[in-house]
Amino acid sequence: MFDQFYQQSSDQLKLSFLQTVLEQDKQLQEQFINFYLEPKGKQLTLTVTDPDDFILASKDLIKADLESIRFDELDWDDYVPDRNGYIPEYQALEKMAEDEISRIIGLHVAEVERYCTIKHFDLAFFYMISIYRACLEAKLNEDYYEVSDPLLTMLNAFEYHLESCLPIFKAIQIPENQLFTIATVLFDQHTELGAEDSHFLLFFETCLYSIIHSGSQANILLDIVEEKHKAANLPWLYTELHRKTGGIEGFEKSALKYYQSNVHVAIELLNLYKSTDSYKFGEIAKQLWDNGLFHQECAELYFNVLNPREDPDLYLEVTKYLNKRKFSEKYYRIIQELMTEEDRMKYLKTLQTDHPAYITAMFMEGKFNEAHKHALHYTNRWNIIETMTPCLKYNPEQGIVILAKKTEELLLNERGRNFYARIAAILKVAKEIPAIQSQTQVLINRIVYANGRLSALKGEFRIAGII
Repeated sequence: MFDQFYQQSSDQLKLSFLQTVLEQDKQLQEQFINFYLEPKGKQLTLTVTDPDDFILASKDLIKADLESIRFDELDWDDYVPDRNGYIPEYQALEKMAEDEISRIIGLHVAEVERYCTIKHFDLAFFYMISIYRACLEAKLNEDYYEVSDPLLTMLNAFEYHLESCLPIFKAIQIPENQLFTIATVLFDQHTELGAEDSHFLLFFETCLYSIIHSGSQANILLDIVEEKHKAANLPWLYTELHRKTGGIEGFEKSALKYYQSNVHVAIELLNLYKSTDSYKFGEIAKQLWDNGLFHQECAELYFNVLNPREDPDLYLEVTKYLNKRKFSEKYYRIIQELMTEEDRMKYLKTLQTDHPAYITAMFMEGKFNEAHKHALHYTNRWNIIETMTPCLKYNPEQGIVILAKKTEELLLNERGRNFYARIAAILKVAKEIPAIQSQTQVLINRIVYANGRLSALKGEFRIAGII
């Protein structure tokens, strides 16, 4: 009876029934997900008979094009400067050489785009492999040394032109059999290169990810990554594929394996824990910091998220790192809270060559005399704004005295509009402080009177609006 009713039912009725059952049965939902993600038996589906032959033949063609460049015969009429002003001849020659390399590689990247337009997606990726390998093997004109690092120049040009392909990769729908072929050949090529080039797969990582549009595609690629043992070579791609197939839980499980080997994976995992588990965030942050990993990329995140009361030692190290990178009163206030005065005085010695930072820190420590002495001794035409601003902020009455002494002293020997502009800028800062407005105006008038023949100086003062 069932067969009779089933055969007579419309497809719409069958789908409606299936939808109702799926919504009510959790176990059936899991079975559907597993069926959807289950990799089907795949075999290489090739547009060409032998991908290795295609890659090698294309590589030889591209390599020949690169090696045919005659850098000593480049046409100066084609040179377009990348900036105004004087450019030394050797820099112009290097720019021309880089442009010619980029032009040749751009022509071949256009071939990648052409293969995509005719839906030969496997050939598009094979040709990308050929370009990369041609860059590895090409020996540019050995008698010409204007390109200091030819390999890096070629790969940078290739990466630049590949940017134009990414929108195409994101838009195309690659059949699953071609996706299987592309990944298999790419990973086999990496195995063939062996230890010769550790960056090969990373170079194509973004391209691979951009062609994945569904969970089933992600599952196919993930299976090949694991089968070919390439997860350690592509930690970011591996974790993102797990995100597509297993959601946040899948991402977290895979990221915990590889967060110490890839900064992008580390940051993604930290951002996950930032909003879901502060304890795990602190645990991961400490492991990364203690192992010397990704300080530059993650320090600001640690400073904003970590609780200094939970791990004051780690928070202090992070803050000192940030303060060394770029001194900030915000950071130094934390240092004052977490370090003893004795330790701070030792720490301040490390700042003595950063004169604005040292002066500001001394003021924050209440050591005004030391700050004034340092400002008097180390202020020059280049740093006058940075060294005098904290003097005016923390002790304006004494600061204007030091500013007067330094500006008049420097004006005896220093010249130039950029110098005059800095003098005008710091005088404007002083003039906006109510406690010393009258003293600042007296100083401005005295400078103008004493340097009446310096029309450029008065011009900068007018631009700053202080006369």
